[in-house]
Amino acid sequence: MKLVLRSGLSWCICAEQAVVADLARDRYLCLPASLDRAFQRWAAGSDIGADAEQALVEAGILEPGDGARGACAWYRRPRHDHPAEAARTGQWRFTLSAVIGQLRARFWLRHRTMADIVARLARERRCTPRKAQSEARARQLVAAFGTSSTLLRAADQCLPRAIAAWRLCRRGGIDAALILGVRLDPFAAHSWVQAGDAVLVGDYERARLYTPILVLR
Repeated sequence: MKLVLRSGLSWCICAEQAVVADLARDRYLCLPASLDRAFQRWAAGSDIGADAEQALVEAGILEPGDGARGACAWYRRPRHDHPAEAARTGQWRFTLSAVIGQLRARFWLRHRTMADIVARLARERRCTPRKAQSEARARQLVAAFGTSSTLLRAADQCLPRAIAAWRLCRRGGIDAALILGVRLDPFAAHSWVQAGDAVLVGDYERARLYTPILVLR
């Protein structure tokens, strides 16, 4: 029986431990030590034996299926914040789009699971033609979200900010990734948008402390 990562899960190795994001249930999981070792060996392609496989199936981590096993999430480490555009006439349009996008994302997060939201974003990604990255547009977007933080409460709102920013990146032809990251001891999660090694929205000084567990490009 071939086993794959259960649908709706993504994972990463953080502080040498596997952390799993269950998008359908909007929660993060750290496996018990014995299951963690078995899962990491399975993910590396090793034979872990029928008993360990069955334990991971019963834990809701693996399921029968075809295709790839389900790779560990990865994205290049950020190195700096992306510079912002200096204030200029017409910037209010970008700021208004940033505010509306965040309010819409907040509504989604109150009424939908993260799995539903990721599925919608994936559909938008497929329907949006990729364009050449616009440096000027990226600077405008960074400035717009900086201004919007004075209009909307930004504390504990990194996920709706990141969702809104990523959607505007797609529309503006900016090649960027929406990243959800985690850290341990104590556990915390953070979300940001990154283009290359520059953080557009989400603060480099925070983002660098987290390990990506879900990457949407």
